Amino acid sequence: MNEIEATEVVVALFARCHTQLVRYTARSVNDQQLAEDFVQDAFMHLYGALKSGKNIDHPKAWAICILRRAINKELQHRFEHEDLDAYVDLPDPTREPTCLPLLAGYLCLLSSREEEVLLLRLDAMKYREIAEHLGITVNSVNKILARALQKLKHAVEREKPHET
Repeated sequence: MNEIEATEVVVALFARCHTQLVRYTARSVNDQQLAEDFVQDAFMHLYGALKSGKNIDHPKAWAICILRRAINKELQHRFEHEDLDAYVDLPDPTREPTCLPLLAGYLCLLSSREEEVLLLRLDAMKYREIAEHLGITVNSVNKILARALQKLKHAVEREKPHET
């Protein structure tokens, strides 16, 4: 692909998906400016890959993979540098925005695809939208989401104190 074609693909994707990708990323890292930076980097990586001749059939999914890696690195960095004792007595880590490191601990139990589908669903995307977004079937979205929720449920149950 030449430079003009690569530019056209990236500009079209930017016009269609920029806001959605920033919202997805900002929700994950809880920082609007960092989300903007990550999305910009993802578009630059996409442009560079296309311009260098890499065959990318699903540019949006490719950009999301780049974003997911950046988000995971950021969350891992935060998790490694947080004082975990501060999160011991929180009642529900999934509902407290300050529990991002603890939530990251749960998300690391999921495969990258499970995490991606779960985060898109938490971003209020419908199953059909997620399927289109990732280039998979709605049935696959349903199965992946069910598997992810089952893993999270088991992890939370293991950490609950047993009542006697």
